[in-house]
Amino acid sequence: MRAMRGFARLRLGLCALAACAFAVGPAGAARAQLDAEDLELRVLLGEQQPEMEALLADWVDRNTGTWNTAGLEAFAPLIAEALTAIGFEVAIEPGAPLDHPDRKDARTGPLVVAERKAQVSPESARHFLLVGHMDTVFELDSPFQKYAPDPNHPRRALGPGVADMKGGLVVMLYALRALAESGDLARADYTVLVNADEEIGSLGSRARIIAEAKRAQLGFVFESSREGGEMARSRSGVGQFHLSVQGVASHVATAQRDGRSAIVALAKKVLAIESLTDYNRGIILNVGTISGGTKRNIVPDHAEAWIDVRYDEIEQGREVQRQLERIAQANDGAGTSAKLWGTLHRPPKPETPEVRKLLALQREVAAQLQLPTPEAVHSAGVTDGSIMAEAGLPTLDSMGVRGGGAHTEHEYIELPSLAQRATVAALMLRKLGREPAPPRADEPAGSGLPEGGARLESRDPSPSVIAGSRPVAGP
Repeated sequence: MRAMRGFARLRLGLCALAACAFAVGPAGAARAQLDAEDLELRVLLGEQQPEMEALLADWVDRNTGTWNTAGLEAFAPLIAEALTAIGFEVAIEPGAPLDHPDRKDARTGPLVVAERKAQVSPESARHFLLVGHMDTVFELDSPFQKYAPDPNHPRRALGPGVADMKGGLVVMLYALRALAESGDLARADYTVLVNADEEIGSLGSRARIIAEAKRAQLGFVFESSREGGEMARSRSGVGQFHLSVQGVASHVATAQRDGRSAIVALAKKVLAIESLTDYNRGIILNVGTISGGTKRNIVPDHAEAWIDVRYDEIEQGREVQRQLERIAQANDGAGTSAKLWGTLHRPPKPETPEVRKLLALQREVAAQLQLPTPEAVHSAGVTDGSIMAEAGLPTLDSMGVRGGGAHTEHEYIELPSLAQRATVAALMLRKLGREPAPPRADEPAGSGLPEGGARLESRDPSPSVIAGSRPVAGP
């Protein structure tokens, strides 16, 4: 990518533009609040829109599914090289081993860790932690592999991870490049983490995220915002669980009565699991995948399911986990047994006064750029910002592109948001970086969630009626 040009060369012309903006009436009022330096940054990032689109297309065409270790190991140096070029000290750390129920000898992909120290007033410099992920949910066997223009929307593009979150990585990189060119990157300490296991809960990188969050003073995650630019003010907690049932196989024609169907036992448990959903309390359970058996005419001796859990309060998550353990223990078929693996891997992320201040600054900058400033929303989707917030770091975690359809074959990006959101991020970091660092608040007690997956195994029978469970309610 070519270097950014002309900050000094454009200064006089843009100063004149800033002066003229005061006379253009109400439509120009917000724009008039930008000073000459901000206008330079806006113009120059706007000029780089074609470069950003080209880089995004190249990155999206490189498969980085969470389990595609080779693809992730090939992608990590691309990020490292780009950060090294703007003065970061970069290390690529190997992935971590995982105790994962359906992946033997599983490991996460690599972790990119980059640091750059302040050179202007380092004794009072703020410390920012910027976080993103390179993995996607689209593995090598997915039919959704390539970046392509949206034939129905001329300023949209489709592709695996185009919004979640390779578009966010492009935004983060170009915002940092702009600040490096203007000299503002030297005004703060920066740590950048790009992990490769976010889509499976950051099970391997969680401890490193927490450690870096405890060192920093403000955090930013470059996950996508919504199509209209809505930012997340708070987020639900999330957990993932795997339930496997073991039965006894037999041939249906000659010894069907000798068999014990794992599928029948699991089906009873699935109904009990789904009944725990309570929309009024913000508790959502979803049995997302189910599999089992070998042949049509054999009583199945194995069946398994993956379960997603969303909750708004940490005690709700613990309550659901206890109920899942009871369901696993329930005697839903004589001669069958069950194992539950799982973790509440991201706590709820509450709205705090510090987050409200960051949201207010984001809206202010967006308004100055004449971009949409919709109200912030609560999101049931989760990011690594929840882990950072748990460590006590005020974090704004929807700094990436505008888009939608994440985790589907219709995932898209609003292409103009590349330069727009890079400009918003750069201006926010510039403004915050020019302020002296405030004292760090006392570290919170934390949620007590484990730093990695926890294995829970149950074999003893227990009552099949789950105390405290509720029927599904809501839309």
